[in-house]
Order: sequence, then structure tokens, then C-alpha cells
Amino acid sequence: MKKTLFLAAGALALAFGSTAAIAADKKVNFRLSYWVPPKHKLTPGYKEWGDALKKATGGTVTVTLFPSSQLGSGRDHYDMVKRGTADIGLINPGYTPGRYPVVGTIDLPFLVSDALKGAPAMTRFYAKYAPKEMGDVKVCHTFSHEPGTFHSVDKITVPADVKGKKIRTANATMAAFVTSMGGNSVQVPIMEAFETLKRGITTGITVPWGGLITFNFGKVAKHSMDAPLYVSTFVHTINLKKYNSLSAAQKKAVDDTCTPAWAAKVYRHWAAQEHDLKSKILKDKKHFSHKIGPKELALWRAAAEPVYKQWGEAVKAKGYDPKVLLDELKAELKKDGALAD
Repeated sequence: MKKTLFLAAGALALAFGSTAAIAADKKVNFRLSYWVPPKHKLTPGYKEWGDALKKATGGTVTVTLFPSSQLGSGRDHYDMVKRGTADIGLINPGYTPGRYPVVGTIDLPFLVSDALKGAPAMTRFYAKYAPKEMGDVKVCHTFSHEPGTFHSVDKITVPADVKGKKIRTANATMAAFVTSMGGNSVQVPIMEAFETLKRGITTGITVPWGGLITFNFGKVAKHSMDAPLYVSTFVHTINLKKYNSLSAAQKKAVDDTCTPAWAAKVYRHWAAQEHDLKSKILKDKKHFSHKIGPKELALWRAAAEPVYKQWGEAVKAKGYDPKVLLDELKAELKKDGALAD
């Protein structure tokens, strides 16, 4: 009985000691910056992330959201976090072509079939390489949007349909893909893309299906190729100085949310919306969705070969083996049932 009481008292003392240590930690606020509007479905995931950090640190770590490029443009977010203009940022590596070819492996066509299942796999894959490729920030999560495709004014079902068309491309990989097929890539941030369609500067766009409704692209682009063509990768990064200033308990709380499981948790609201919106679009009789068969898919895969070659040369120049990178990513995606056929 005495031994039991002693153990219980010891456990209680440890618990109180831990609580006291957290309570004694200095208060820290993280400015989380992202460039999409507050109504975007990343927002509820960010709120849950912030609530988890607040709870785990006894209220000493809080997160304030800055949507709609309040602190800077989408292209600048990596450097904003590096400098400390933002403490946490939503990074689209594809906005800065050639800078991050390893994480760009995920952007290669015809790899990802399900981004929600794939988020943990992407985070596991990139964790090995992030310290070198993005060593001046702390990489927390790696994920992507749901598979996107071509949405256009005119029907696109085979690579030859892209020739001569001006397409707003989502990232550097898709820009290279469109260019290799004889199209013209127009790269503007997502928040500016509708105007390019509306004014006829572009006649098509690469974007996940939900963008047709969320960003109004469907008002102009009435044709969609129904195939999981590509994804755009995103990374959540944390300012190193801010992270290193945390106490051990606070760092543990951050580390406990910078996991493969949390990558999917933060993203899941957006994924659910994407599935709902795609279903709605496919039922819309005023929108034309074009499924492609095995013959067309073979043409698309052949058309993607120059993109794979260009990516391979880029990672080789950085000292990596492209076959190793691709095999590792495919293995991780396959584990979670997210590898495209």
C-alpha cells in the first residue's frame, strides 16, 4: 500500500512539475501566413493546428492567421519565413522554378491518385531531404492538392489539343509539360488566374476540380479532362530562429504536430471540399467532362517523358539520383494507397 501511494505521489509530482514548467514558459505567438482567402478550407485545418499547440503548451504558444497575402505574395512565402516576416508559411515550391527540385518530384505527372491518403507519404518522403534542400527553415508538413487536370474553353483530351493554346499552369512542372506539347504556359498566382481566363489571355488552366467553383474558373472553362493528371506540392515551414527560441516543452508540442498524420489532418477539410465539388461539377449538365481511355492515357504518358527527363537533370545537378528519388516516393505513396496506376 505504501509503495502504491509512493508511486502515485511521484507520478503526481511529475505531472505538476511538467504543468509548472509549461506555465513558466514565455508566451509565443506564431504568425501563420498563407495567400488564399480566409474562406479557403485550409483555414479550419490551421485553426485546429493552432488549438492543438495552445492546448499542449498550456496556452503559452498561440497562432494568428494571416490569409490573403496580407504579409506578402505567394511566391515570397519561403523567404518571408526564412527572414521572420512570417513565422509559419504555406509554401508552393512550384512558384520558384528550379529552386527545390527534390520536393518537385511529387509534382511529376501521373504519380498521385489521392492527395489525402498521399499527404503522410509525401511528408515521410521529403523529411529525409528537407534538411538539405530547405535547411534554412524547419519543414513541418508536405502535402498537395487533390489531383488536377486541364479545364479549358475548348476540349482537351489528347496532347495534340494543347498545341498553340495559352494555359495558366499551376507550377514549374506543368509549365514544362505544356511547353513540351507546343502550348504556351502562362504562370500567374491562383488569385489572379480568373482574370486571365475572363480576358482571354488564357483559354485553359491546370487546377484541381474544386477551383472551377471556388475561384469561378468554371464560368469560362466549360470543358474538363477527367483524369488525375498532376498535383501541386505545398510545404508548411517554420522560422528557425522562432522555433529555436522555444522551450523544450514548447518544441515538443510543435514537433508532435509536425508529423505525417498531422499533414493529412490539416489538409483534410480541403480534400473533403474538393471531392464534394468535383461530384457537383460532374453532375452539371452545362459543364462537359471528358474521360480518357487507355490509348489517350498512353499518349499523355509519352508526352510527359521530356518533363521527367528535365526533372532528372535538375536533381542530378543538385547531387541526387533521380531513380532513387522516384522509387522512394512511389514506395511511400504505395504504402498508403495513393500511387496512381
